[in-house]
Amino acid sequence: MLINSDQIEPMQHGTLGMDSSSNSAENGHKIDPREQFGFRLGRLARLWRSRLDEKMRPHGLTQARWVVMMHMQRGADGLQQKALAKFVGIEGPTLVHILDNLESQGLIERRPDEADRRGKTVHLTDEGWRMVEVLNDVSAALRQEHLAGVSDAEIAHCLAIFDRIQGQAEAAASEDGDGMSLDYQAVRTD
Repeated sequence: MLINSDQIEPMQHGTLGMDSSSNSAENGHKIDPREQFGFRLGRLARLWRSRLDEKMRPHGLTQARWVVMMHMQRGADGLQQKALAKFVGIEGPTLVHILDNLESQGLIERRPDEADRRGKTVHLTDEGWRMVEVLNDVSAALRQEHLAGVSDAEIAHCLAIFDRIQGQAEAAASEDGDGMSLDYQAVRTD
């Protein structure tokens, strides 16, 4: 179903750009929630990342940098660069540029891989771990702001649905042969 331009209005008060009346029978154009889902989920994710990026800039971290650091904190610290790129979901050359910047800030270090002399592993430095604490604090404040009024039960329900959708998406990707996975443990080498 196509959405008429009169069904979309500028973003206001959490509507994510969709006119609240556009999903009602009043205007004769009921929009299928399944058609809205991906659009609104993507829009929310971009808004959330944008807000976190805004709050991390004073600490010298761009979105590309804090995303890599966040992944390192969540299990990728000590991975080879190639595995870290897969873990983060970006191309190797893109990661190298980000790592160069993080290294120049003293937040990560590259070490020779003891298991493979050709490779290097990437590790957060003490200063990097301190910056991760700042990132966690800023993220916690942002979560509190964005999730105000949403119960733990509602969040748990939403996460359970995300898990189902993610499982189906990963199964489809696996069938297509791209091997995409958001499972942090799937990339661990130890």
